[in-house]
Amino acid sequence: MKEMRVIPFVLIFIILSSGCLQATSSLSESTPFAPESSETMSSSQEISEVSCIRPGYGEFNAKNIFFNLTDEHERLEESLAFLMPPNNTINVKGLLVAKKYTVNQKECYYEGNVEFKAFLGDSNFSNSWSFVQSKLRKVENISVEILPKETTISKNKNATFEIKIKTENVRIGEMYYIYIVALGENGWKSWARIEVKIWGLEKTSH
Repeated sequence: MKEMRVIPFVLIFIILSSGCLQATSSLSESTPFAPESSETMSSSQEISEVSCIRPGYGEFNAKNIFFNLTDEHERLEESLAFLMPPNNTINVKGLLVAKKYTVNQKECYYEGNVEFKAFLGDSNFSNSWSFVQSKLRKVENISVEILPKETTISKNKNATFEIKIKTENVRIGEMYYIYIVALGENGWKSWARIEVKIWGLEKTSH
């Protein structure tokens, strides 16, 4: 009789032990250890890389447009001002520079494909695009042509362009503030101004 009483307890112990083993086994299978994949590591590295988009990017003037009135870029100006008589044409040389700047010690450049546009604007110059844009308007009376209309600049490659200004439908004494704007495909903007005052002698009738 003593042997018969021991057997049920042994069976119960075996059953409980078996259940614990199965539960432990199923838990370990459902939560296996997964090493970090190469894709996850590479994406985290990309996130940690410093971006060239700094505060004010696209809002503040990149200041990489320069002018001169000679065939060689020996004397570069950020702005020009001169007198022109009616019915006259002048060509202004332009240079667009892949200007360097840094973001958290990372070397960056204003580069990429660029589109040129010409506008008339206000006498109050600003390096804020929000302010300047609100003052820009279509070129009228005076004629302004930029060639080429598009270009590309990169770290070791600047670009030249030409601005042809004609005073065909103007009046003596008028002042024109011509804004030359460069729009980079990456969102940066640059602008510079040419002031033209129409000068000459008034025709008198006899």
